[in-house]
Amino acid sequence: MLTAGSASKVHAIRPGAGTRFHAFDLPSAQGASDGAESKSAIPAAWPPIAPRAAVEDIGLALAASRGGVLVTGPSGSGKSYLTTRAVNEIRESSFVVVIRGSAALARSPYGALNILLSDLDPGYLAHPVLVLSALSSLLRERAEGKRVYLVIENASELDELAAMTVAQLARNGTAQLVLTATDPQRLCGEITRLCGDGFLDRIDLKPLTFHQSHDWLEAGLSAKVSPSAAHALWAASGGNPHYLKMLAAELAESGALLVRDSVWVLASRSESHGRAITDLITTRLGRMNGGERKVLEILSLAKTVPLEALLSLASSDDVDSLEKRSILVVDDSLPRMVRLQSQLVGDVVRANVPLGRSNELRNMMAGTADYLLGQPSTTLSMAAWALDCGAKLGVDETLVAAAIANRQLDARLALRLVRSLPNHAGMPVAVAEEARALMTLGELTEARNVLKLHLGGSEQAFDDVPLSEWVRLKLAESTVLLARPDTTALAAEVLAGVRRRLDEVAVVALPDEAGNGTSTAELREALVLAESQAASFTGSYAEMAVRLEEVLQDFESHGVEFRLLAGSWLCEAWALTGRQSEAADLAEQLVADCHDPAVSLAAARRAASRLRFAFVLAGHWDAAGDMVQPGDAEMTSSAEALPTAIDLPKAIFHCLQGRGQDALEALVPVISQLRVQDNEGMLDIACTAAAYASVLQGEQEQAVLYLKEAAAEVRRPTWRKDRTQKYLRALADEHLKGPEAAVEELLRQADSARDEGAPGHEIFCLSSAVRLGHVAAAPQLLEAALACQGQFAELCALYGRATVSGNAEMLLDAARLAESMQNDRFAFDIAESLLNSEQVQMDRGVLRQARQLAETCRQRLRTPQSGNQEGLKLTARELEIAKLAAKRESNKGIAAKLHVSVRTVEGHLYQIFGKLKIVERSELSFALGSLEGGLS
Repeated sequence: MLTAGSASKVHAIRPGAGTRFHAFDLPSAQGASDGAESKSAIPAAWPPIAPRAAVEDIGLALAASRGGVLVTGPSGSGKSYLTTRAVNEIRESSFVVVIRGSAALARSPYGALNILLSDLDPGYLAHPVLVLSALSSLLRERAEGKRVYLVIENASELDELAAMTVAQLARNGTAQLVLTATDPQRLCGEITRLCGDGFLDRIDLKPLTFHQSHDWLEAGLSAKVSPSAAHALWAASGGNPHYLKMLAAELAESGALLVRDSVWVLASRSESHGRAITDLITTRLGRMNGGERKVLEILSLAKTVPLEALLSLASSDDVDSLEKRSILVVDDSLPRMVRLQSQLVGDVVRANVPLGRSNELRNMMAGTADYLLGQPSTTLSMAAWALDCGAKLGVDETLVAAAIANRQLDARLALRLVRSLPNHAGMPVAVAEEARALMTLGELTEARNVLKLHLGGSEQAFDDVPLSEWVRLKLAESTVLLARPDTTALAAEVLAGVRRRLDEVAVVALPDEAGNGTSTAELREALVLAESQAASFTGSYAEMAVRLEEVLQDFESHGVEFRLLAGSWLCEAWALTGRQSEAADLAEQLVADCHDPAVSLAAARRAASRLRFAFVLAGHWDAAGDMVQPGDAEMTSSAEALPTAIDLPKAIFHCLQGRGQDALEALVPVISQLRVQDNEGMLDIACTAAAYASVLQGEQEQAVLYLKEAAAEVRRPTWRKDRTQKYLRALADEHLKGPEAAVEELLRQADSARDEGAPGHEIFCLSSAVRLGHVAAAPQLLEAALACQGQFAELCALYGRATVSGNAEMLLDAARLAESMQNDRFAFDIAESLLNSEQVQMDRGVLRQARQLAETCRQRLRTPQSGNQEGLKLTARELEIAKLAAKRESNKGIAAKLHVSVRTVEGHLYQIFGKLKIVERSELSFALGSLEGGLS
């Protein structure tokens, strides 16, 4: 049980007890690179807390309210900080009295007001009316005509007489109140009635969102923070600013959070918090009653609990009290689930629950089995709880929990569960889950060894086991075999064998249940997803599409997660095989399912990546850019996949848009984190994308270093990842090796994509080759685009037709279409080609519009000045004349100012117009903006 006296030992983690930071075990992470340090100091001064509770809001509330403002929020949410800043802005013109309530002062009448009442005759204290009158006179006298503000921190700790007096001071207009309260339910009735009567405006401080926390961490740590590190700290702190700051400091002190390549990364997740956080949380929770402590203990051990189950074990008043104080959260899900707002609180409480008490509480929870059925998160946490407290866990329970852990990418827990079973090496399902967990952790060799050891080199191994166990083992084996190019054929054979055996089951009409409660329908769904994964490595998308279309004909007969995963694979297959419009339509239907509570976070993120890809190939770049990454708002997450899940997909999308600076801002922190943890083997594509983004920013030397690092990666990629990486590498080569080398590689990729039945990728490569100047590929681009669907195919067809015909107006239409699709790089390249054209008879209006479009896109791309301006920069004299002309100075006026002839000015303007590709004087201001960012 949590007590103040146990604070000194709360921070110690029991052996075997996992924490939220148990995703890495890197004993030498600090020495992995010259860029890493064992410990990194964090700045002492932090910036203002994120803008979700702006000081201005408090100031506006004070100005508009009759009696003041009440600011509520959990301990550490920034109440005192924000109110202090607000009051400091009005202090010079006001009379401010600061009062701090406390439990000790609340034991005596008027305790918190002693600072004001010390000069009064003691006899006054027996008469509240006299106290109020004397205090009103005192405040008016000292204010000397200024407005009076009473700032009362911890207003819920005011005794009844003090609260009544303060309330009356607000009602009679003597003073405005600025109150803070952690638990507004404990406010005295007089102050509560002030809110009800409209005298006080209430501002509730909410926890920081993930993005607010990330921004605040970067501002406070004075450097970039990797998204996964920020997410881990945010999830642990529950968005509480004080906890967030303290946790960053303690992890930096321990070396778990360190600076690598000028980016803060989480180098070890085995580290928990330290003594300072333990003492703080213990103190804050020390005043709870027995019922509230029981609720806390249950939630700290079970992690998430159905509300019905919790209410069957604890008082509803205790649950309501903790919810109103933002200590626990009741999610808006069905069934409604309860969890602690801060994982740190859970860690502190859990570490102080004795094993006997833990067992007792677990037995109580087990008695609510009716409420726990069908809740994967609860099943998993109950199993982990059993391991922690040494309770007996059945084999089936353990294997079910291990499967759930793998599904949620909690591979460490999955291994812990499987390996807790005696003789697990002889259990096919245990072997399968062990191999899956090792694959998630990136331990490919160990996963192969596990399967090789258990299979014993015999094709007949485990053939006499129940069908469901055999299928799960074989599907795990196929996943391991797919990781190496030389075993791809073996993976295909394994999957073919599984399909044959399942077809035999259907033919002989065996019962629907195939062992361990797994239905044959579920086994077929698992096989379909495994076959789709295999096809994604080999590029067999046409076959994948046929299979998935057949499976998804009876759409409603499948569960939501399978529909999402299978549907996302179908979107990818359709997008690559020329059916982009159908892919985009289906993707739009599936996006909402990525945020369905019934879908695991790991599944949602993988599906989201495929849906974004389908949107890109279909030309729905607005939908791709607006997609919200699943799990951004989740306090708990699949830690194993976080480095690539949060920012990498959007960063690569920025690269495809040609937005180099935006891409680098997202890629640099991700790459720093991937250098520490790269379970999925994504560092190579991240570095390749960074290389292309670097050349867009003119940083060729950095691009070469990124490409060298990308080449060192050897893990086998999927077809999509491989082609995306080669495409980005070719675009980078345009700047490093020249357009000819880039075009040659793009054409090679286009031919390969056509041969493999992937016209969706073919038109991507061909359109880039044509934009790089290889107009001979325009007819091939037109032909391929006409065989595809979607807005991007329409753009490519229009561009190909315009290039073949040499029609400037049609090229401009293509550029406008690209811009409307948010494909700024495509639009910019076409506009630049028009400006660089040698067609002297080109319509002036087309030329002017091309110039404006190119400059608009260039500013959005945030790229350095390039294109037609290279080698055509204005001389100092030309720039001087151009600026004067842009300010509407006449030629005669310019000549007089510069002491030259009018003919000289006219000659310079002729040269200027030619260099800037403009035809009218009115275009000068806009054109000069591309050279200097605007006129001075």
